[in-house]
Amino acid sequence: MHLSPILLRLKNAIFIRIKHFNWTQKKNFTHQFFRSTLQKIPWKSPSVIGGLTITIILTGGLTYYLTTTTSAAAVMINGQQIGLVRNVDTGNNLVETILKQQGEPFGLIAKTHDQIVYENVRVNPAVYLESNLSEKKLEDKLKYYLDGYKLEADGSIIAFLPSKEDSDKVLKEYEDYYVKPSDENKVTSVNFAEKVSVEKTEVRPDQLIQIDQAFKVLIDGKITTKDYTVQANDSWWLIARKNDMLTDEVLAGNPGASKDTKLQPGQIIKLVASTPYLTVVSQGTYSGPETIPYDIVSKTDYNLRTGQTKVIEQGSNGSKLVTYSYVQKNGIDVTKQVLDEKIIKTPVNQVIAKGPSSQPINVASAVTRGSSGSSNIVDRALSLQGTPYVFGGTSRSGFDCSGFTKYVFASSGISLPRTSYTQFASGTAVSKNDLRSGDLLFFTTYAKGASHVGIYMGGGRFVHASNPSSGVKISSLSDSFYSSRYLGARRY
Repeated sequence: MHLSPILLRLKNAIFIRIKHFNWTQKKNFTHQFFRSTLQKIPWKSPSVIGGLTITIILTGGLTYYLTTTTSAAAVMINGQQIGLVRNVDTGNNLVETILKQQGEPFGLIAKTHDQIVYENVRVNPAVYLESNLSEKKLEDKLKYYLDGYKLEADGSIIAFLPSKEDSDKVLKEYEDYYVKPSDENKVTSVNFAEKVSVEKTEVRPDQLIQIDQAFKVLIDGKITTKDYTVQANDSWWLIARKNDMLTDEVLAGNPGASKDTKLQPGQIIKLVASTPYLTVVSQGTYSGPETIPYDIVSKTDYNLRTGQTKVIEQGSNGSKLVTYSYVQKNGIDVTKQVLDEKIIKTPVNQVIAKGPSSQPINVASAVTRGSSGSSNIVDRALSLQGTPYVFGGTSRSGFDCSGFTKYVFASSGISLPRTSYTQFASGTAVSKNDLRSGDLLFFTTYAKGASHVGIYMGGGRFVHASNPSSGVKISSLSDSFYSSRYLGARRY
């Protein structure tokens, strides 16, 4: 006997009873139901016993399964299961928390291109605990990004910032760092020499920086580092000269080193150089006071011994009100044209008495050279091209920069002070637009102040004892290294 006919009979009997059921006779119906219907089922039949057994087993198995497992949601990222969470809402909240945390420092919410799918499952509680997805694990597996802005100059990436407004603010702060309008300084135009662009892009959170950090990147410039092998007779000063750097810049690349630190041949040191990402080009006019250096006039006093000197009259600087137009790059004059000058105070020459010398030579004075004297100085300087550079050198066997100018001027009967600093401190100041051949040009190179000097030869060029690798040679004032370090000129 099959179970299904019995169940069918049971169902039909119930439907018939319900159809004619009088709900006031509920107790009678229940009693009659068990007596007239259930008692008719052959309970001892093998089919009934087998069907009930299967039902009990299935019910028990289902009950066991439900009581020994827990519901969960498997988290799938790009088709790969990475762990379990309590439910889909828990997973979504976890993702949202991570994206908010990643963008919070910049006032943004991070995004992801990852495909995140949830699959409802039931697992053993122990398995759930073992595979429970933590925030840290999800953060490691998730690839996220922020909508940021890329700041570039001539195709070179400078920084990534949270917004276009932040990028514009950084550029404005950088301009203001070098350009400072005032009542005296009338700025007519400001722009960048490079092509600057700000574009929206997807950025990793660790790439994004704040305004103050981006400004520091601009000020520090593009950093390059190279190794340098110390040669025999090298010094910190000489290494700086060889590489067109300041001594302080060389020392800065080698923490712990000072000017007194001894160098050994074969030693490897670091040369850290910086070039600007951006060049702020500004134009304008400036009106303000400038110092007129006093001249030194010497007179021979035969009452003094040879080499002995005595100040007869103390000199004092004068001053003048100068108006000039200029073009600057990152705050340094590259062109300067005097529009008007008005002397406020005339300088007073310093008069020095000197004992007679063994060889009569003229000394630097306020007397202006004629054109033939300037020509002789330049011709003499050019005849020494190729002479080696020797630190402290003052002869044809080798010159340093000030030794070279002193030697050349001495051949024309003019005695200069020994160092570039003292040469800059004497003589007559000359504006860059009024240069003549034979004038001395001064630059700030390996150290602050007038640390380098050369002789102007006209046409925007000058001859000088450059450095140990090139000796005496001709350079151009328009060369970016010298134009950015130009300090001033003096005439003897």
